[in-house]
Amino acid sequence: MTITALAVFVLVGMALSLFGGGGAIILIPYMKTGLSMPMDQAALLSLVTIGINTSLQSVLDRHSIQWKAVTVFSLIAFPATVLSGSYLAPLVPDQIRMICFGVFTLSVAVLMFSPFKPRDESKKNLTGVSLAAAATGVLCGLVGVGGGIFIAPALSLFYRIPIKEAVKSSLAIVAVQSITALLAYLSRGVRVPLSFALVMLVMVGLGVIGGRWLKGLIPEKRLKQSFAIFLVGIGCWVILRP
Repeated sequence: MTITALAVFVLVGMALSLFGGGGAIILIPYMKTGLSMPMDQAALLSLVTIGINTSLQSVLDRHSIQWKAVTVFSLIAFPATVLSGSYLAPLVPDQIRMICFGVFTLSVAVLMFSPFKPRDESKKNLTGVSLAAAATGVLCGLVGVGGGIFIAPALSLFYRIPIKEAVKSSLAIVAVQSITALLAYLSRGVRVPLSFALVMLVMVGLGVIGGRWLKGLIPEKRLKQSFAIFLVGIGCWVILRP
């Protein structure tokens, strides 16, 4: 495994810790184009590493997670993830899946450029929450994206919870969706090298630890703007070279 690959995996963990998601947006294009992996294997590896790491973070942050919001979101996203991973992913060509991935990435970049402010908690928009949950569930099953950096602003905008709590809650939702999609991929017979998965899991974990440390040092606004610019670059590259 190259130094570049190890650095990418650490960066994935840092993105998860700093932004509540975004790891798969870095990981999948790199494995698909940089390592020439089939889309199913890239998605499975993404789901393994991100699912385990977000589960561990959720355990650490369990007291500050909005579990009611997590439950509402997951009840809608869960069946969408299962159906997408089991029936839609095998039918859609890799090229189309990567284009969908690129469009999703650009959409997330737009959301990250926007100022998200919590609203009156008594005015929850359950329609918006439902649509966001269904969309992220389908995307998770289709391309292995947990959608954390889409879920966090969606919870803030539609469920009216503070953005910091929304980020922590989004990790719990990503964990549920990732594990659900992972089971769907395994049931279809998709497999990956165990040694490769273990190394990637450890490096992503180190990135998560580093990200939690950096989060207190760098202003959140500057981090979001920098990551949004990075996402624009990835999204355009994936769409132009699927």
